[in-house]
Amino acid sequence: MKIHVSHVIAAALLALVGANAALAKDPSPPPMDLHAEQELTIPVTVVDGKVVTGAPRLSKLGAADPKDGEITIGLTSGDKDYRAILLLVEKTSVPIDFLATGLNGGTKIDEAVLCGRLDGPSSAHIGSIPWRVSLHAFEVGKGQPCQ
Repeated sequence: MKIHVSHVIAAALLALVGANAALAKDPSPPPMDLHAEQELTIPVTVVDGKVVTGAPRLSKLGAADPKDGEITIGLTSGDKDYRAILLLVEKTSVPIDFLATGLNGGTKIDEAVLCGRLDGPSSAHIGSIPWRVSLHAFEVGKGQPCQ
């Protein structure tokens, strides 16, 4: 049986198109930004063991009341030691962990790992010098305090 070069090229192109279509169906969600004295309430679902986030709602710090299936992340103003506190309340069926990266423009200033808890609120410190905090890398957590 003879295989023509054109058949090999056509098969490679079909594989490439299929790979691009798969990437288009599962794009990574864009990072969510938070500023001092704000909070984001984010709908969260777990599909095939991966966390899928919905469109966040922005509110003033302390004003949100997350519903079932949502997490709320708040950011306080910095203190005299240039540290702010990230506040986390989860009303999900499993704990959700994520990264909070403090940025000035595109420069990373600080980073904090937040480990979700279902039994009550949790918090973490982050340097308060950043202009914004990017929330990203959401994943199903183990329900244990961060190390």
